[in-house]
Amino acid sequence: MMKLICCFATVTILFALGCGGGGTLPPSPALPPASGQPPAPGASNFTAVGDLATARADHTATLLPSGMVLIAGGVGGGSQPLASAELYDPSTRRFTSISNMNISRTRHTAILLANGKVLIAGGAQDRSAELYDPSTGTFTATGNMLSSSGGVRSTLLPNGGVFIAQDVNAEIYDPASGTFALTGVYADSNPVSVDTATLLPDGMILVTGCAAKCGAGATELYAPQTGRFSLTGQRRAWDTVSTATLLMNSTVLFVEGNDSGLPDDAEVYDPVSGTFTHIGYTSAVHEFSAAARLPDGTVLIAGGQLDGGNGNSDTELYVPATGMFAAAGNMTMGRHSHTATLLTDGTVLIVGGYSTWPTPTSRAEIYAPPAVH
Repeated sequence: MMKLICCFATVTILFALGCGGGGTLPPSPALPPASGQPPAPGASNFTAVGDLATARADHTATLLPSGMVLIAGGVGGGSQPLASAELYDPSTRRFTSISNMNISRTRHTAILLANGKVLIAGGAQDRSAELYDPSTGTFTATGNMLSSSGGVRSTLLPNGGVFIAQDVNAEIYDPASGTFALTGVYADSNPVSVDTATLLPDGMILVTGCAAKCGAGATELYAPQTGRFSLTGQRRAWDTVSTATLLMNSTVLFVEGNDSGLPDDAEVYDPVSGTFTHIGYTSAVHEFSAAARLPDGTVLIAGGQLDGGNGNSDTELYVPATGMFAAAGNMTMGRHSHTATLLTDGTVLIVGGYSTWPTPTSRAEIYAPPAVH
């Protein structure tokens, strides 16, 4: 199989209407039952919305306090990094271009700060960072990171700072000073390729990835109080983590691509015992997929990469009460390296990605659980 170097899926997360589409959401069909049975024949949970202004994959999508979604950067046609950005308005279901970022970025990170601005940092070996201000609609430079690597993962700390994990080391961004500072070094003595960074309810941050050239699954905990990393339980799977989702019971669900074109490993991390439990496999291929935790605690896993690089349209729900995956219908198109963002009304916006490799798509759609009308 062709192994593509994609990302996001992060953080951490959308056709018939076209760019001029509008109107209200259609009535929502029932979710598949917890028993794992598929939806009723012909049922569809997905509805097309307006197209992106710019086709993109490996971008970021950030929910703003206004309910709008900032779409930034990624890879465009010709596999070129993008500086362009746009906003999705859920009231009109349309995307609108805004001013460009200062730097073209892909494999970057974007996170909403406590002050309402969005920190956008790194990407494609770049150390620069910038802030998006929704009140002005502009991007301004902030301090540079102290190091750079192929990809970055971030999470907001309880004190308002931002933890950023990279393949080389980790840093903390201070919004008050606009500067970055290094944390302690990773506990694993082997080089670490970072896949995810998840803030746990106790304030610790779980960092996962691959160590020793992905010969083993790296798992570490970062303690903000001390600035130090420590090792925690090992994952059973050693390949790329596609999605990591914090569940309502404080455990973390991992869907892990196996690079074989087969359904993916699924594991749950328990922060109390510091161990991973293998819970089986997804029913479809979800490497380079996107995930979003729904208001009822279930997790939507959407899309993935098929053999040859094209996108998979399959989706499923993880139901924590049963520990099972249930089919959730097909998206309006196959896609991978896309984003999935939970909106304020409980629906999920799914944007961009690759449907037919290597050309990104501009199409987007909405997933509507049954409680949303």
